[in-house]
Amino acid sequence: MQDASYILSDGTVAQTSKLQLEIKNILNRIDQTIPKNNITIKAKATSAKDSNVFLRNPKSSYCVGDHLIVRVEMFDYQGNQKTYGGDFLRARMFTSELGAASSGKIEDFYNGTYHVHFTLFWEGKVNISIFLMHPSEGSSALWNFRNKWHGYVDHMGKYTKHQEVQEVECGFERMKTQELCEYKDERDEEYFYCAKPQNFSCESLTDVKGWMKQKTLFTEFEYSLFNTSNIRVKIPKDFDAINVLSCNNSTTDIKKKCTFGMKLEYPSGYVMKNVWYPKACSMLKYDHLEKLGECMQGKFIYLFGDSSIRMWILYFQRYLKTLTQFHLYEDNWARQILSLDMKRNMMISWKRHTFPFLGSSYQSWKEERTIAREIDLIGGDQRTVIALTIGAHFKAYPIFHFIRRLLNIRRAIERLFLRSPQTKVIIKTENTSAMKKNIETMSDFHASVHYSIMEIIFSDLNVGFVNGWDMTNAFDSNDVHPPETVVRNEVQMLMTYIC
Repeated sequence: MQDASYILSDGTVAQTSKLQLEIKNILNRIDQTIPKNNITIKAKATSAKDSNVFLRNPKSSYCVGDHLIVRVEMFDYQGNQKTYGGDFLRARMFTSELGAASSGKIEDFYNGTYHVHFTLFWEGKVNISIFLMHPSEGSSALWNFRNKWHGYVDHMGKYTKHQEVQEVECGFERMKTQELCEYKDERDEEYFYCAKPQNFSCESLTDVKGWMKQKTLFTEFEYSLFNTSNIRVKIPKDFDAINVLSCNNSTTDIKKKCTFGMKLEYPSGYVMKNVWYPKACSMLKYDHLEKLGECMQGKFIYLFGDSSIRMWILYFQRYLKTLTQFHLYEDNWARQILSLDMKRNMMISWKRHTFPFLGSSYQSWKEERTIAREIDLIGGDQRTVIALTIGAHFKAYPIFHFIRRLLNIRRAIERLFLRSPQTKVIIKTENTSAMKKNIETMSDFHASVHYSIMEIIFSDLNVGFVNGWDMTNAFDSNDVHPPETVVRNEVQMLMTYIC
């Protein structure tokens, strides 16, 4: 597994920093949850169809609010019970007639058995589905290959001088055989390199792009594990729908509005009739964004991240009629978006997080900043809102890049709260995806690891969370760009924190 340490320009290894120690500690915590096995034949891998699901302490009926535990026992294709964990599972309970659903939390005993924890949120006939997304052998391969190299992605930089342009190879690893231009943020220990073009200064780098290569570390064994028929396979269960009653002891207490400082939890709520209901608090309800005019008066809303949070500003533009987009000059889909509402003296903007950011077109290098550096440039006050997400574009890179970026974001938020504790910060977790292509680099397994890291790094900050990871599983959207129904509920959670 690659180390988070780095090499200085003179070839010496830098002394381990406090940040690197934090990265290593978190990386080791995650690594301990990944199975270590040397299996190379599919017959000994986890088989969903040979495994089983059953209720722990089954009853004829349950009450709303009860805690339900489902036991999962995993077997291989030869019918042998597994003796280690690490299977990538996903759990969901639902009542189709009510349009109701929620997620289940997986507890891994690391011996081939699992408990799935559900909260029974509604009355009725409730169905349970447990899916094997990847066998533990697949999870292990994805983790090991991801952290083995930077070879899944190519980068290119464009250098410009007057009318002359030259394109060169770039990347996050030092190229040992070439003279380099080194772009470094010494405080945050972020490094990027390009081969130095002849007759150009390093300062003349204007644009960079990164795109997925058709390279793989998969052997025939891994390909057999990640065949389409082996992804998201339902595990057989020995029970039908359970009966949930309202019961006299069911609580119908009015919950307080969701606010800052509440922990990121899973499951964090449930969906019913296309409306999200948080577990520990209440979400603001409104028919139309226009009704929140007084709340939005004078607000400055900064959205940072990838295309999944970009969908929020597009939603605002669609339904807030007084919002006018200010067209900026950069010419690609990931260009910064700035929208102004002169009536409300309100501003909302979206800006991509800097590299890694995958796409076929060049992105301006001169205007690139990490989210941590963007936060440092915001003074903050009671009118300022910062919402961010990060993750999808990091899946094809060793995990230490993601951990480092999140730790630096946390430090930036802490600095922000020192100068302006009134500033509102909301963090969105990743969405689930379709998982139909590029499994090696784009699997939701990587996103599940990201989610665990977010739980660790942001655990005690006074921020709000929009749990896209939970919501998209409950809605069963399976799309990194979910339908508007999901986006509307994500935006409603955002507005709950703002108003």
